[in-house]
Amino acid sequence: MPQASCKAPSENTRLNRAHMRPAMFLDCDGVLNVETGEPGVVTPDEVKLIPGAGAALRRARAAGLLTVAVTNRPQVAKGLVTFEGLDRILGRLEALLAEEGGALDRIYACPHHPLAGFPGEVAALKIRCECRKPGTLLLRQAFADLPIDPLRSMLIGDSLRDIGAARRMGLWAYGVRTGYGCRDQERYRKEAGTPPAPDLMFDTLAEAVDFGINYRAIAAPLLAEIAGATERACGPVLVAVSGRARSGKSVIAHAAARSLAEDGVACLHVRLDDWIVARSARQAGASAEARNGVDALPGVVAALRAGRSIRAPGYDAATRETAEPVTYDPAGRSVILLDGGFAAHPSVRTMLDLAVFVDVPGGLQRERFTAFYLWKRLDPGTIDALWRERVVDEWPAIDALREHADLVLAGCNASSSEARE
Repeated sequence: MPQASCKAPSENTRLNRAHMRPAMFLDCDGVLNVETGEPGVVTPDEVKLIPGAGAALRRARAAGLLTVAVTNRPQVAKGLVTFEGLDRILGRLEALLAEEGGALDRIYACPHHPLAGFPGEVAALKIRCECRKPGTLLLRQAFADLPIDPLRSMLIGDSLRDIGAARRMGLWAYGVRTGYGCRDQERYRKEAGTPPAPDLMFDTLAEAVDFGINYRAIAAPLLAEIAGATERACGPVLVAVSGRARSGKSVIAHAAARSLAEDGVACLHVRLDDWIVARSARQAGASAEARNGVDALPGVVAALRAGRSIRAPGYDAATRETAEPVTYDPAGRSVILLDGGFAAHPSVRTMLDLAVFVDVPGGLQRERFTAFYLWKRLDPGTIDALWRERVVDEWPAIDALREHADLVLAGCNASSSEARE
């Protein structure tokens, strides 16, 4: 069974079931505290807070969210940490968070590990359990204990195990580029099958928390335009959100899709990055439109407009290669959001109900661009060369879409980088 370290909140109303609240579930290592690598944290002294983590939790709680940690602790099963030692480790984490005004309403920890063969292991804990993420027992326990509104709740993690657990529970799933940075596709594939994709990736926990607090404000201008388009349309409203890479267009599109879903509006978020051509398959000197699969765009939009599902080849931003195929089914959707650099390309402009362009100051875009490609493990010289190439062959082509946009939004309000290239 999962072990819980529970801390009584100062406000009784936080846990009153008459007032259901959104919850922010968080992994610990790599999200709240620094990931140490194998064998993981085994003493309290090894707990080092990720900068800004406590302050981020303070903001989340001030906004009315429950903050709940869900963490795999296989060190217990491996005999590296006792239950008493785990309590001290988690107590140290809470103490460090408290120094910045942050607190957790609950911590749920799985002590199991499925594989035997470790010196000093605890045989009774070497089992395949339902609480080890991507299993969902920790999350289900939290829902049983706390007044959580599932529709408005989310999970933030650095591992695809976290994302998989969120997916299985129907929660919004956000990755951070600290810790494992959601780059553990092969490990997940061996343990649990097809790797899931986060709804969004953020550089830090602070950015992910700020989005989780402010996503409705981020979406508000776009939602107002969608409402007007809905009144005029006789079928699904097709919205294209275009802009340069790292402008924040995926953040804005997802904020709108999440808000609509929580309001009971059936919405489909189509990520056109799933049609990006894999790096190994690109022709030398290929144009920006060719790299982004723009030739496929008219067929994609026509199929969605006609209510037919369509299958994308898939694209993995971390490796810049083909990922798992993705199927988009527009059946029964009132709003279809197309999110991509060339989403409002002239080849499909007349097929759209609303064209949105996300603008971003060059300095902010460059900062996000650099952080993104460092996560991809490119060296600074390669990143600089890639930026110069995009300045010549991609940004002008995308910026031309701004002239014919129905709505121009400031990407800097998203305060995050996008999920994909």
